[in-house]
Order: sequence, then C-alpha cells, then structure tokens
Amino acid sequence: MRNWYTAQELAGLAGMPGTERGVKKAAERLGWEGQRRLGSSRAIEYSFAVLPPETQAALLAASVNVEEAEVATASVPKVIERDVISSSRLLDSQRDVMTARLAFVREIERMSQVVSQQRAIMTLVGLARDGQLSPYLAARVERANDRKTADRSLSERTLKRWLADYRKHGEAGLAPARRKADLSVPEWAADFLRCYQRPTKPAVERAYAEFCTKYRGNTPSIHQVRRFLDKLSPEARERGRYSAQELKAFQPFRRRTTKNLLPGDVYTADGHKFDSEVINPHTGKPHRPEITTVLDVATRRVLGVSIGEAENAIDVMFALRDAIQRGGMFALFYVDNGSGFANEAVREVVDRLGGEMVHALPYNSQARGLIERAHQTIWVAAAKKLTSYIGADMDKHAGTKVHRISRQQLRDQGHTRLIPTMAEFMAAAEIEIEDYNNKPHRALAKIRDTETGRMRHMSPNEAWEAARATGWEPMLAPPELVNDLMRPQVVRRTVRGEITWDGNRYFLNELRHIHGEDVRIAYDVRDASRIWVRTMDGELIGEALLDGNASDYMPLNRIEKARGRRAQGQLKRGIDKLETLTGARVELVASTTAPNANLEPAQLEQAQHYAELAMERQAAEFEVPGDAMARYDLWQQLDARQRAGETLSLDEASWHASYPRHIDFKSIQRMYDFAAEQARA
Repeated sequence: MRNWYTAQELAGLAGMPGTERGVKKAAERLGWEGQRRLGSSRAIEYSFAVLPPETQAALLAASVNVEEAEVATASVPKVIERDVISSSRLLDSQRDVMTARLAFVREIERMSQVVSQQRAIMTLVGLARDGQLSPYLAARVERANDRKTADRSLSERTLKRWLADYRKHGEAGLAPARRKADLSVPEWAADFLRCYQRPTKPAVERAYAEFCTKYRGNTPSIHQVRRFLDKLSPEARERGRYSAQELKAFQPFRRRTTKNLLPGDVYTADGHKFDSEVINPHTGKPHRPEITTVLDVATRRVLGVSIGEAENAIDVMFALRDAIQRGGMFALFYVDNGSGFANEAVREVVDRLGGEMVHALPYNSQARGLIERAHQTIWVAAAKKLTSYIGADMDKHAGTKVHRISRQQLRDQGHTRLIPTMAEFMAAAEIEIEDYNNKPHRALAKIRDTETGRMRHMSPNEAWEAARATGWEPMLAPPELVNDLMRPQVVRRTVRGEITWDGNRYFLNELRHIHGEDVRIAYDVRDASRIWVRTMDGELIGEALLDGNASDYMPLNRIEKARGRRAQGQLKRGIDKLETLTGARVELVASTTAPNANLEPAQLEQAQHYAELAMERQAAEFEVPGDAMARYDLWQQLDARQRAGETLSLDEASWHASYPRHIDFKSIQRMYDFAAEQARA
C-alpha cells in the first residue's frame, strides 16, 4: 500500500472520473492535497486520505490482489523471526493450517500500514464473500478454516481471533489443537487382558470368546477390544505373552561400542549346544556336543574352543587355556551365570591370572550379543552343512529319514556315514574357526584390499595384527604357569604315602611323613597317570604316580617257571593216557625252522625272500581310511593284487570280501559307470 497516487493511477476507479484530465479537474474543484512526484517536474500525486471512500476501497482491493510470489517474498523474513521451536513439534496437518492462517495475518498487517486494522479486516471479508481474493489467498481460505462444513469463508470474528493468537503465541498459536487420543482404561480391560496375556499367545478372537463367557458386565464388541489393544504400547500389550527375557526385544537398549578397546582388554565366552548330532567316542551313540567358545571383544577373534558333552568348569578352563596361549592375558572375562562359569574353580583361575570375571545380568542375553552372533555365524552355519542337522530349519521329513537310516546302520554295522565321528567333527571345527578369523567382519574398521583395490572390512586376524602394528603386544604367560593354573585342585587325605582320587590310587614316597594329613592335589582331566600334590599352604611336594607302589604279586620269573612245570606235567599226563589207550609208544617231535635239504640254494633264497615279504605284510597293521573315495581306491588296489595272484592278509581279504556290500561302494561304482557311459557317448 502507498499513501500517494497520481491522476493516471486513479483514473477509472470507483468514485473517480474515467480520464486523467477529469481526475485533475476534480482535485482542483475539491481542493485535494497534492505534491509533485520525486524525479518528475509535472506529475502531481494526491494523498490516499483525501480520496472518496469508494476509491479507497478499490485501492485496498487492488493491493490485496497482488501476485502470489510478491506476497510469499514479503512474508519470508517475518516467518524466520517467529517461534520455530514450537512449530517444529507440530504435525503436518497442523502446520498446513498454521501456514494458511499466517498468510491472512500477514495481509492484515501489510494493509494496516495505510488504513486501520478494522478496515483491512472488513476489506478481506468483503473480497472473500465476493470471490475476489487473489489466487494465493483464495487457495488458503478452506485450509485456514479447518472445518468440514460447506461454509468456509472468512468472518470478522475469525480474523480477529487469528490476530490475537498470533500476537500472543506466535506462529504456533495459529495451529489448531491436536486431537488427543482417549487413554482412559475401560473397566473390562483387566478381565480381557487376563484372557489375552498368556504364554500360549492366544489370538484376539479366542481370548475374546473366553472373555465373553466369564465377564458379567456390559460386554464390549470385538472392535472395541481391538481399538483398545491398538492404543497400548507393544511392551504393555505383549507383557505376559512373552517371558522377561523375550520381552526385551520390544524395549529400548544401550548399544555398546568397542572402538576404544584393545585386544585382550575383554574376553567373552559362552557355551552352545551344537545343532547337529555327532558320534560320542565313549558310548558310540549320537549326541549333541557342547561347544565353549572364547572370543576377543575388540577384534572379534576366536581364541579358544573346547568341545564336551555339557557345559562344565573343565571345558571352560580348557577353552580359557587355549585363549591365553594364543592371545595372551586378559583384563576382563565377561560371561553369563551358567554352571560352567559361576563356580569356584574358574573364578580361582581367573583371580590367579590377575584378571576380573564379570557376570551378565540374568535374562539379559542381549548384553552378550557378540558371542551369540558368533555362535550363529560359526556353529549354526557349520551344523547346517551336516546331514545330521536337527535344528529348527531342518525339513521334518528329511530329518526323520536321516534319523531312521542312521540308527539302522548303527545297529547293523556299528557305524554310519550320516553322522560324523568326534574326530571328524573336531577337524571340521578347526577349519570353521580358521575361516571365521580370516573372513571380513562388518563390525571392524575398513581397509583397502590389496588384491581388488576396493574398501572392505578387516578380518579378526587382520584386526589383531593391525593392533600389533601400532605397538601393542599380547602379554603371554609361561606354558608351565598356564598348565599349572588350569589344573583343578581338590583336597584329599594321605594314607601311608597313598592318595585315592577318582577311583585310582596314587603313590608318592615323600608323603610318608605326613600320613593322615590333608593335602591339595591338582589333576589333569586328560591325563590320569599322575597328580600334583601340594601342601595346604600351596607348596609343591611332588608328582604322585598312578599305582606308583604297585608290583606283581609274585616275581615274574617264578611265575614263568611254575607255568612251565605245569605245562610239562599236563603234557606227560596226556602222553601216558595216549600210550595206555593205543598200547604203543608215543613220541613228540619238536618243530624245526631249519631249511629243507632238498631245496636248491637259489630256490631256498627265493623262498626266504617271499616269506619275509609275506611276514611284513602280515605284520603291517591294516587300516581302513575314513574317506569314502579313499576306501574305494584301497579296494581297487587289493582287487588288483588278488587278480595278479598275490596273497592278501586275513584282514585285507576279509575287508575285500565285505566292502562291495557297503552302500558307499555301490554309489561310487554307479558314478564311475555313469561317467564312462558319458565319455563313450
């Protein structure tokens, strides 16, 4: 809006002549206040205040109907000056209404610089009623009203209310109030949740059906029940349907970072029940071994592994010993509260090594996500490579078939190729660990691959070596100390130099002086031939040997002589019986190893050479390979030797005759026959 207008600008408006000359004459006749326009010597401008009311209204309307871009440009600086923090918390729908109302507030402020606020408001109301607003403002009338009624025009009261809200609260005051959800709890909610929040996880329909049979009040519809459940948070809705441990999947958590750790700062360990069957070497029956894994947190490197039948302190200590021998000493040993870790034997070893054992909170497996993820990556993936996999992902019918065939083979043959032996499993476990330690890990930093030139994550072994390149070195313990610490200790009483432990007797001559006293013995679960005896103060006395004071009941030479005399007597009595029965003299001829005099020297030498070769073959231990292809190749070699006329040993001949009935032999032979047919074709 301007305060001064020329005759040319006023010509043709309401209450004004249609020509510039007529406007000038009217101004002279009515004595309008005027002034020369700056930069012009002849043009006269007339004040807005002296113009007729209808002319002023026309000028106001013309000023409202400006271009949309001009209005937007003029309002940008004032938008930035207002309260942005409050409006940033609004919903998109609230922000749209606020922006539409702000456009009218800006227009009133602009027009109020020339006319009164009341006249500016009435001008906008009249233009809106007549449909003469600019396209920019006309497009915002309906959105600014924020009503679903048919009448969405502007009113004086509405514009004044928007002005008051804007001046009191800023831009946020123009936004409509947010509709709040009804968070009241209906009276039937507790009764329904008792039917719904159960570990069996019943569906809403089944819980609602049970609820209707028990509830005595005004029963809600199932739609009301569903709307009530939608208002609850996942944690509140699923409480009772999940255990305390599983319910944490719906709760926020704290993400731990390992960027500031060095190798050896924290070791973490956990046991994992293998998801595939392995032949137990002690019983010969299938079982699922327990694998204890020790992981370095900083580099994700697997340092120690122990395989046993169940989680126990012995397997934990062996895994920890391997980790210390490979990676050195640790500062923290982060484990759970399982029986293999929460015991005095493991805690004593950790304390003597100078470390600290930290137990995770109960039902908080998320805190040990590193070792749980390693189990999935290493052992679950390894179990799925075996035919004897019995995890949740195994096909039900295939698993049943493998179980039936493997048990039948164990009953009939004593072995099966569907289930690996413990030796085969341990060899495969070493390969899996090596592959894991050499594979890029996404939790580690990125480096540029020297072969491809691309960026990739470091592997655990590379992260370990990268730490050593910065000057860090592992603190290795002497092997003697590690072996001594890893031996469990128990208290036993000495009796005349002997100690009884685990059903065995151990003897040490130095114990003769402490008869009847308690001592501490350390034992190795893998070697029962000796124990290490210490005083109760920890001083080493010596090694007590298994049956160290045992000797034969009688000297061997006397026993051998007695056996010879007994054999001679039995032989003499047998000859006497034969002579009595036959009536003839019976003589015994001793066997001789002298060469036959009828053989020529060359024949005798050849016979001796053949006998030596035969004796070497008979003496050599015959072993059947563990690999199916190697067994088939061995049978082919034995078959070729037999066709050439060579004599096989008893073990070789027996196995050569029985192996063609094995399923591996038939399948491999069919494979070779099919390959031969393809080659001929």
